[in-house]
Amino acid sequence: MTQSTGAFWTATEQGQPLDAPDWLAALSQAALAEAAFNIPAARARLQACNPPGPWQAVRELLAIRVELREGHQPALHALKPRLAALLQSATDEPTLARAWHTAGVVHTRLNEFERAEHALLEALRRIEPSPARLWILDSMGQCFQGQGAWSEARRILQGVASLKQASGDVMGTAISVGNLALLELGLGRNPQAEAALVDVLQKLGPKLPSLSRLRLETLLLQSRLDTPGAAAQAEALERALAQCGESGHHLKAFACLALARARPEMARQWLELAEHDFTAPADLALVRYWRLRLLPKAADDAAQVAETRSLIRRAGPSSEAELLTHLLFAERSSGTSVMNQHLDEAFEFAQRANNPLWVERVDRLYERLDPRGFSHRVLERFAGRSLEELQKTTLEDATSVFADLVGFTLRSQELSPEEVMETVRSLFELAVPLFVRFRVRPLQHQGDGLLAVCQGADHARRGLAFARAFVARTLRVTQVREAQRQVARADSRVAVVPALDLPLSDLIHTSPAGNLLLGERLAR
Repeated sequence: MTQSTGAFWTATEQGQPLDAPDWLAALSQAALAEAAFNIPAARARLQACNPPGPWQAVRELLAIRVELREGHQPALHALKPRLAALLQSATDEPTLARAWHTAGVVHTRLNEFERAEHALLEALRRIEPSPARLWILDSMGQCFQGQGAWSEARRILQGVASLKQASGDVMGTAISVGNLALLELGLGRNPQAEAALVDVLQKLGPKLPSLSRLRLETLLLQSRLDTPGAAAQAEALERALAQCGESGHHLKAFACLALARARPEMARQWLELAEHDFTAPADLALVRYWRLRLLPKAADDAAQVAETRSLIRRAGPSSEAELLTHLLFAERSSGTSVMNQHLDEAFEFAQRANNPLWVERVDRLYERLDPRGFSHRVLERFAGRSLEELQKTTLEDATSVFADLVGFTLRSQELSPEEVMETVRSLFELAVPLFVRFRVRPLQHQGDGLLAVCQGADHARRGLAFARAFVARTLRVTQVREAQRQVARADSRVAVVPALDLPLSDLIHTSPAGNLLLGERLAR
C-alpha cells in the first residue's frame, strides 16, 4: 500500500529510504540525494520517475529544491512562479507546508525578507509534527539574521540546534550550528563562533558526513584566522578536505578560500582549486576578489580588475563580492574623496540589497577610515536630514512615537539581567530597518520603551506607518517564539524556554492632534 505524502516526507527527513513501488523509491532517493547536496543524482532520479496524481506535486517540489540547492541567483527568480503555481495546485497539507517553507527560503535568498517571514509563518501554521518544523525555524533564524535582528536570530538558531541535538539529528545539528557560527562571524564575534563550533565537533565530529564536517572545519578556521591557532586548524581543514574525495563541490571550494587566507604563501594554489570547484558567477567573483586581496600583483593588473568587475555584473544584483570589492578599493584609496566615493557606493549597494549585515560591515570600515564623515552619514541616514539642518533652531509639526513592551516590567522580574538586556536589544534591532524605511529618528531608550520622532513632509503618515509596521513585526516574532516553544514541549529531553513574547503598544502624538494608541494587547 502506498504511503501518505506526510509519511513520505517524514521518512525522508529522518534519512529513511523507501523501496516500493518503484516511482516512490525514486522520489525517496531523489529527496535523500538533494539533502546530501548530490545534485546530479537527485536530477537523475526525478527524471526517471512519473508518479501518479497528487504525487506530481511532491516531484515538482523536489525539482524546485534541487534548483534552489544549486544556488544560482538568476534561477531563484525563475523559481517564484513555479512555487506560486505549486501553492495553487497542491492539495495535501504536508506538501503545502514544505512548499511554503521553500518559498520562504527563496524570498530570503532574494532579500525579500517580509515576504519570507509571511511564507515561513504559513509553513509553521500548516506543518504537522515532523522534523521539518525545526528546519522551518532554522530558516526563520536566517531570515531574521538577514534583516539585522541578530538577537532573535541567535536565540532561534541556538534553540533549534539544541532541539536537533536532543532528538539525535546529527546532520541537522551541524547545519544549525554552522548557521549560528556564520551569524557570529559576520558580527565579528569570532570567539563565540569558535566556541560553538568546537563544542559540536567534539560531540558529533566522528558521526558527521565528510562534507558536513568540512563545512564546520572551514568555519572554525575562519574564526581562528589571525590567531595562534590558525596554523593547526589549517592542517585540520586540509585533512578534512582530503576525506571528501575528488568530485567537485562548493563546500570544498569554500574550504580552499579559507586555506588561501590562512596561508598567504600558498594563496595562488588554493584560489585556483577554489575556482575549479565553483560554478556560480557569484562564487567565482568571490574568488576573484580574494585574488585582488591576497595577491599584490593582481590588484595592480588592470585586466584582472576588469575581469573581476565583469564577473560581479554576471553574479546578479546582490553579490557579496561586489560589496567586498568596493570596501577593498576604499581601503586602498590614496585620497579621501576617492575613499569616500567607494564607501558611499558600498553603503548604497548594501542598502539596495536590503542586507543589514552588509550595512554593518560598511559602517565598521567607514568608522575606522573616516570617523567624522561616518557620524554625519549615520545621523542623516536616520533623520533624513543633514547635520546642518538639524542644528538649526526651528519650530515645526512632527510626530513622536513611543513603543513599549506590554507588561514587561512585571515579567522582567523573572529574568536574569542578561535576558532583560537581550530582549531590549532585540526590540531595537527589530526597529532599525523600519527607522530607515519610514525616516524615523530614534531619540531615547527608556527601559523597554523606545522614543522616536518623525519630521518633515508627510510626517504623520510615516509615523503611523512606522508604528503599524513595528507592531506587526513584533507580533510575527511572538508567533515564531510560540512555535519554537511548541516544538520544545513535545520533547521531554529539552527544557522549555519561559514565555517571553513581544506584545508591543505604540503611543503616537502627531502635532497638533492628540494621542493615539496602537496595538492588540492594550488592556490593563
